This record gives sequence, C-alpha cells and structure tokens, in this order.
Amino acid sequence: MNTDPPERNSESIQSIERAAAILEAVAAGDGHGRRLIDIAADTGLRKATAHRILGTLAQVGLVEQDERTSRFSLGLRLFSLGMAAANRYGLADLASECMLRLAERTHDTVYLTIRSGYEAVCVDRVTGGFPIKTLSLNVGDRRPLGVGAGNLAMLAGLPDDEIRTIVAANAPQYPHFGKLDSATIMAVVEESRELGYAFNDRLILAGMRAVGVPVLGHDGRPVAALSVAAITERMSPARRADIVAWLAEEAKALNERLREAIGKVTESRVRRLAGDQPASTVR
Repeated sequence: MNTDPPERNSESIQSIERAAAILEAVAAGDGHGRRLIDIAADTGLRKATAHRILGTLAQVGLVEQDERTSRFSLGLRLFSLGMAAANRYGLADLASECMLRLAERTHDTVYLTIRSGYEAVCVDRVTGGFPIKTLSLNVGDRRPLGVGAGNLAMLAGLPDDEIRTIVAANAPQYPHFGKLDSATIMAVVEESRELGYAFNDRLILAGMRAVGVPVLGHDGRPVAALSVAAITERMSPARRADIVAWLAEEAKALNERLREAIGKVTESRVRRLAGDQPASTVR
C-alpha cells in the first residue's frame, strides 16, 4: 500500500515526465548531440532545471556529454535497455505487421531475410491466400548471398568491391541453385540496380518468379530484405510493379519500427534481433 503523501507522488510523476521529455529531446540530435539550450527550449524547462536532470541521467548512464563540445547524446545504457525491449519480441515479431499486410495484398508468399556474412538467412515466411504456394525457403534456411530475390536485393545494395568479394567466395555454391553461376549473379545485380529492385525470373525454380527490395540501415547499407514469390503467371509486368511498390512501402515501415526499437539500424543489431551469428563476415 502506498503511504506517500499526494504531493510527493505528484512530484515523482513530474520528475519522470521531465526526464522522459529530456530523453526525447536528446534523441532528436540524431547522433550529433544536442546543446543544453536546445534541450531546454524543446522541453520548456529552465536551463538550470534541464541541466540538473541531465546530470542525474548522466550519472546512471542514460545520457552522455561530450567533453569537447558539451553536447548531450543518449547513453549506452539506453541502447542496452532498448535491445532488451526489442529482444522481447525479436525481428520476426517486429516485422509481422508488414509481412501480414503484404500477404493480404498479394495473396502470395512473403519472405523476410537478413544478411549473415556471405550468406542470407530466412527469418520469417508468411503465405497468402492463393492456393498455389511457392515455398522455396523455410524459416532458418541459409543461402549464399545472391540466391533469391531478397538476397539479390541485399547484394545489389553493397559497394562494388564488396560484391566481387562475396560472389568470388560463393562461386562454388551457386551452381547448386538452378541456373546460377557467378556471371549470372553479377548480371542480375546490375539489372537489379537499374530496376531499383531485384527480380528473380525463374533462375532457381522453373515456373517461379520473385521480387525483393532491401531494408536499409542508418548508413544506406542493406540489413534485411522483403520479397514476394509467386508462380510465373502471377508476376506480369503490371502486377510486378504493384508488388514492388507495396514491398518498398513495407520496407520503409519496417525500417521505422527498427529505429524505434533499436535506435541506429545496423547489420549487427538486426542480426542480433534475429538471434543470428554469422559463420563469415566481409569486413
């Protein structure tokens, strides 16, 4: 039973509200830090009050102050707390609304994949209502980067030298997947860059087409991909354009959900959300 007087409860609530407002103001710095005067202006607090609360937050590791610029940034403890909250759900849970919307719109099979070194891992799969399913990947399946629409979308978004390194490393494995070899992968990467999305036109399975778009991290590098696979007849140019637009919309929505959950969206953080440990790394 709470025996604190009402005045103390009110003061405690006000302190928490002010601390939360200050954390939001600091977060608006987008990694560059915020000045005390800007934080005070955003929160409507006096500079002395804002400075006192910032000092307390710094003591417990929720904010940090740059000694050179005096600007305030979010502390590492907040990152660990955010990761703990995100890990409560996991990447598949964070992406579930996006996946379900795509399955409802397309009625086909939707995949979520992440990069894992030279490979890609299927994190989730949702099937639509169309009776003929294209189940080319199971959750947990690993493929060399470049094999599949989502994998191609991620590969195409990397720098040229990195792509060459990955394709050379995966060259012995490509012939195990349909019509693929290193030259074909490089050609489809160029096509994907021209189209703005990846298009797997019966390269792995006869009678199946798929399109994929990347989910980009804070630095523009791909950290994951969304893709839709269907039988060839359901991937006419007009319908493909619609699906690509829906994929791009959901990739943006997923990026926003990731930023809310983990802050700076990087490959390592996304991989951690998915519970993945890669066997190899490029950098």
